[in-house]
Amino acid sequence: MVTQLADTMDRPEFGWVGVLFGVIMAVIALAVLVLVIAAVISALINPDTTGGGKLLWVLVILWYPVLGAVAWFVLGRKRHLNRLIGIDKGARHSGPPSNGQHSNVAQPPPGEPGGPGAPGAPGSGPGGAPGASPGFGPGTGTA
Repeated sequence: MVTQLADTMDRPEFGWVGVLFGVIMAVIALAVLVLVIAAVISALINPDTTGGGKLLWVLVILWYPVLGAVAWFVLGRKRHLNRLIGIDKGARHSGPPSNGQHSNVAQPPPGEPGGPGAPGAPGSGPGGAPGASPGFGPGTGTA
């Protein structure tokens, strides 16, 4: 059986199949090589990934060439997976914006102009008591 197949492939009319197969494989190999090189370069120049994260991504890209390169371009480059596993520089150094409640700036004492509880201050109701608005609060039937 094997010898019959070998004899069949020696005939000139089947020679083009081998050439076509070789050309297709060469094109696929070249495309994978370009994809892997582009992914490695992109991972190394990404400013949002830490040094250890870059090493991790390069190892994944080289160990699983097609899957790793596609994963980098789909997940890593957009920082979704990087934030999840903690190798994103921005995720470690950023937090929710401050609303001013933890300020070190000295505030005027309560009751003085601009201080908490002063008449006309935000959140002060009649009489300057914070949160004392008529019709709201405990015992009034409303929140």
